[in-house]
Amino acid sequence: MFTVLGAAMTLDAVIKFSDAMILALVFPNMIGLLLLFLKVRNEMKRYLKVIKMLKLKNAE
Repeated sequence: MFTVLGAAMTLDAVIKFSDAMILALVFPNMIGLLLLFLKVRNEMKRYLKVIKMLKLKNAE
């Protein structure tokens, strides 16, 4: 369906539509980032701690 519409529209209209769809995807992604920020930070700290422990263990 979008192929047919894209072929019938001008290039400017297609580019504006694709830009609008990309902008529309920003909002749910930002909400997800804000909701998951603390969890990701804590998991990253835990992961880096394990990596550091493994490096120290292998160095011995």
